[in-house]
Amino acid sequence: MDIFVMRHGEAELMSRSDKDRCLNSRGIQQAIAQGTWLKSTALLGHVIVSPYIRAQQTFEQINQIHNDQLLSKVETWDAITPYGNAHTVVSYLSVLAEQGIESVLLVSHLPLVGEIVAALCGRNSVSFYPSTIAQIEWDGEMGTVVKTKYPE
Repeated sequence: MDIFVMRHGEAELMSRSDKDRCLNSRGIQQAIAQGTWLKSTALLGHVIVSPYIRAQQTFEQINQIHNDQLLSKVETWDAITPYGNAHTVVSYLSVLAEQGIESVLLVSHLPLVGEIVAALCGRNSVSFYPSTIAQIEWDGEMGTVVKTKYPE
């Protein structure tokens, strides 16, 4: 399975609550650029997005690049908010693999994105700046980071 672990784009610093923070203009541009790279790199079979606004907005930009083709493949999941459990995520990825899903995009947050990489690969070697994507090849047991795509 190819797993793309993505941190949301750059967001506003202030909002009434953390979950309500929106992407700023740079974050929107980052998401567009990363979405373009994803479109040229992967045929995504499933997308899992945090319910937080900045993650949803990141997905919206990526989906636009994909001509709305990801809408039928997306789910919003509370388990990938900032302090979700990486082992729960890995268990769910196992279920998706058993269902024949070959490529998944996760749009989430610090610190969880790093914890997911560590749970899949044994350690995290990725610095997750906003909009960073770690591409992982995972055999259901152990994964390898094959590319880290930083925003431009």
